[in-house]
Amino acid sequence: MFQKLEDIYKETKFLDSLFAERYDIKSLEVIQKYHLELSVEIGELANETKCFKFWSNKKPNKSKVLEEYIDCLFMILYFCNILDVKLDEQFPICCHTNMNETFLKLYDLGVLFRKNLNKDIGKELLVELLYLAELLNFTMEELVNETKRKSLIVQRRFTTDY
Repeated sequence: MFQKLEDIYKETKFLDSLFAERYDIKSLEVIQKYHLELSVEIGELANETKCFKFWSNKKPNKSKVLEEYIDCLFMILYFCNILDVKLDEQFPICCHTNMNETFLKLYDLGVLFRKNLNKDIGKELLVELLYLAELLNFTMEELVNETKRKSLIVQRRFTTDY
């Protein structure tokens, strides 16, 4: 799975390089903002999946879930990039059985990661998010295609809005 993620990782590194031209993406202030953004994106993803909404019969919109998922993936891969994580390294194994548990683990790891920005926690965040892709029945092709689509949007925004 990690080798298949290489194209997505390269794309996020490219986006990081665009931001690095204008901002110090490794500064404490920017990293703090990215930590907050990661928490927000995880919440938006959970909200789109509706996995915790036991009282609702509404089904999630797969394309919206995928879009939010890629936002989370971009954020986690940003951290992996600044921590110089290589996809051929050893990664932990995930052992959750459902989405709710996985989202709670992502939040727990996000808080821990904010207090201790290190490679091992970053790798664990990535594993948890990739496991969530399996729970959401996303294919690698869907992830790659959505990454390309979102990357083009970010690049356009970057050249016009920033």
